[in-house]
Amino acid sequence: MTEFKTLSKTEIEELIERVERAIAEDLALSKADMQLLLGVLLMVTELQISLSLKDVTIHKLRKLAGIISSSEKHSAVIPDGDASNDSDGTQKSDAATSKPDGNSESTASGKPKKKPSTQKAERVIRLQCHHNHDELKAGQLCPECGHGRLYIYQPVIRVRIQGEPPLSAVEHIFERLRCNSCGAYFTATPTDDFQQDGGMNQLYGYSARAIIALHRHFAGLPLHRQQTLQQILGVPLTASSLYDQTESVANDGFVVFKALKQLAADAPHFNLDDTPNRILNQGTILKPDRRSGQLKPRSGTFTSGLIATLESGQQIVLYQTDIGHAGELIDEILRLRHPGLAKPTIMCDALSRNLPTVLDETQRHDTFCNSHCRRGFVDVAELHPDKVPWVLELYGQVWHHDTHCKKQKYTPAERLAYHQQHSLPLMAQLKQWGETQIESGDVEENSSLGKAIRYLLNHYDKLTAFCRIEGAQIDNNIMERMLKLVIRGRRNSLFFRTLGGAGVADVILSLVATCYLAGVNPFDYLVALQRYAHQVNRHPELWFPWNYQQTLASLSAPLKAAA
Repeated sequence: MTEFKTLSKTEIEELIERVERAIAEDLALSKADMQLLLGVLLMVTELQISLSLKDVTIHKLRKLAGIISSSEKHSAVIPDGDASNDSDGTQKSDAATSKPDGNSESTASGKPKKKPSTQKAERVIRLQCHHNHDELKAGQLCPECGHGRLYIYQPVIRVRIQGEPPLSAVEHIFERLRCNSCGAYFTATPTDDFQQDGGMNQLYGYSARAIIALHRHFAGLPLHRQQTLQQILGVPLTASSLYDQTESVANDGFVVFKALKQLAADAPHFNLDDTPNRILNQGTILKPDRRSGQLKPRSGTFTSGLIATLESGQQIVLYQTDIGHAGELIDEILRLRHPGLAKPTIMCDALSRNLPTVLDETQRHDTFCNSHCRRGFVDVAELHPDKVPWVLELYGQVWHHDTHCKKQKYTPAERLAYHQQHSLPLMAQLKQWGETQIESGDVEENSSLGKAIRYLLNHYDKLTAFCRIEGAQIDNNIMERMLKLVIRGRRNSLFFRTLGGAGVADVILSLVATCYLAGVNPFDYLVALQRYAHQVNRHPELWFPWNYQQTLASLSAPLKAAA
C-alpha cells in the first residue's frame, strides 16, 4: 500500500496556487511539490483500480487514501487491546475465550516483546582477490629482528561490497596471428568464463539477460527506467533491446514452464487467487461460460496465481495473465490431471469464479481462507469495540495452534488431530456466538458486522476444512504473498502493451517464484536454463528449480573425470 501524506486545507490551497503560478509563468515546480503531485497521481490510480471492481466500502476507500492504517494486526485494529495477534491472527499469548456480554473486558495477557531475529542471510562470495607481498616472501629473514624466517600464516580477510552498473560492457580482445605465406588466421581461444556466458558472437551474455529479467519481473523495474539508469551510468541500452533479452529468457524457460504445468496437475493441494491487471491492446472478447457454455462478452483482465504443493513437499507457482479468473486457470491445469488420483484439496476465497468446474464438488475438497473471514471483522472493529475484539482474540488462538504444529513439525495426521482437539471447539464457539447474535437481533443481518457474521456462518464447513482434511491449510496467505510480485510490477509499470508481453512476464515470474519457494538462487537458475538450452529442451523434467543442480553436477562429472 502506497503511503500518502495528509495535507491540511491551507496546504492544499497553497499547492494549487503554486501549480497555477507555474503554469501561468512557465516555471518549474520544486521537487517537494512534484513529490506531492506524484502521491496524488498514485492515489487516484489505486482508487480507479479499486472502484472498477465495484466492491469497495467506505472503510476500504479510507485505507486506499491512506487516512487509516491498512494493517490487520491486532494492535492496529484494536489500539487499546493487549493481545498480540499478527497480521493473519496468529496470537503470541493465550487470550481469554469468554464471550463479550457488554460488562466484561478482554483478559488477554500482555504483549511480549519480540526478540530480534538471530538468523543471518547466507553470504555468497563470487570473486576472491589475493593480495600478495611485493617485497617479502616465505623463507626470507625477518626484517624486524633479522634472525627468524618468515612463513605463511593465516591471512587477513576483508569483504568489500562493491557497486557497479547492473549491466556493464566488457571489450574482449582476442590475439590473432596470420601466416605471411598462406594467409591463414589463428585466433586465441576464449577463456572458460567467456564461453560460459554465451556464444562467440553473442552481444548480451546469459548473465545480462538473467539480471534484466529479474529487474523487470521480480523487482518490478520497468524497461524504460532500466534504459534511463543504464544511460546515466554510461552504458546506454534501449528499452526495446532490453525487452528482447527478457523474451529470450522466457523462450528458453518456456519448456520448463509447460513441464511444471503438467507436474502441477497431479498435485494433492492447490492455492488459488487472482488480482486485476491491464493489457492495452486486449479488447472485449467472446468467451464461453464455464458452466453453461454460452458465449459471453468478457473484458476484465486478471493475473491468476496458482501454487501446487506436490506429495514431496515441493511447491510450483504458476501465473497466467489474460481475460479470465483463477477458476479458469485451475480448470486448465486439472484437465491435464491423470485419472484415478485422490481428491485434490483447493484453497481459495469464497468467490465462485475461483472454483474449478472440471471437477464437481464430490471430486474435490474445497477449503476457504480464514484470513478473508477474519478481514470482515477487522473492517468493522472500530464500529463495534464491544464485540469484535473478542472475535479477533478467539480467532487468533486458531492461528496460534497452527503455528505450534509447524514449530513441532507435526505430520499431517498429527496436525489434523491437534486442530480437531484445540481449534475446532474455538471455531464452533465462534459459530454459536454468530448464530446467537443474528437470531437475537443484537446484530442486524444486513449491517456490516452482520455480513461478516453471515460470511462465517454460510461458509463454516469450508472454513473449518483444516479440522477435517489432512494437509488442508488454514488460510491462503502464501498465495496472496506470491501475488504481491504481480502487484509490485503493476504499480511500477501499470500495464502490459500486448498479450505476448504478459505471457513473457508469466513465464519468467513463474520460474522465479518457484525458485523463491524452493530456496534456489533464481539468477543462477535462469543462467543455467540459457546455457544448457539444448539439454533443457530434450529433458525439461531434469531442470526444475529443485533438481537442476544435480543435473549440472552430472554434466560436469565426465569433464572432471577426463581431466
